[in-house]
Amino acid sequence: MKTVSKIVGAALNGVAGGLALAFILCVAVSVIAISTGSRATLPGLFTATRGAENGALALEFQPNFAGMVVVIALSVLVSVVMAVRRSTAESPDPR
Repeated sequence: MKTVSKIVGAALNGVAGGLALAFILCVAVSVIAISTGSRATLPGLFTATRGAENGALALEFQPNFAGMVVVIALSVLVSVVMAVRRSTAESPDPR
């Protein structure tokens, strides 16, 4: 039961980490688009373009939710694999 709870905890940590990573990447692309004044793209994840609305600065963006799900899924996979490897390394030798 302890192993199952470690795996579930690792999966939840992976979801949180994946969401944070996707958010940070989207913010970074947005900042690049605003700074350069041109289109910035993170392929498969996010596209942002600087624009103007009534003379004010605007940001036009197009997220790719499938790409974000892939980032989150990879984060969960890495987190769970690390937790499983850590739990097998900590288990005592049966000899």
